[in-house]
Amino acid sequence: MAKSTTKIAPLDPAFHGESNYEVGLEDLLVEKRNLVTRVESDPHSTKETLQSAREDLQIIEGLWENYHIGMNVFRNAKGGRDGIREVKTD
Repeated sequence: MAKSTTKIAPLDPAFHGESNYEVGLEDLLVEKRNLVTRVESDPHSTKETLQSAREDLQIIEGLWENYHIGMNVFRNAKGGRDGIREVKTD
């Protein structure tokens, strides 16, 4: 049997143990929440602008929620972690 040459890189320490996808979604979520707050407090904003900002926030919240639901299913699946081994960085 041939020896596997694939190396799995550990998560970047800059992400504090989270994936860059997860960190990116969280950043977008904060950005969209701040945008909705700004638009709501701006007396010159239109209903369309506010509706668009709220819809964007709803989309990002859905992506974030779906990611975490999917990851929880993966992590809690029977035997889902049995095959995980320590990552070799050399």
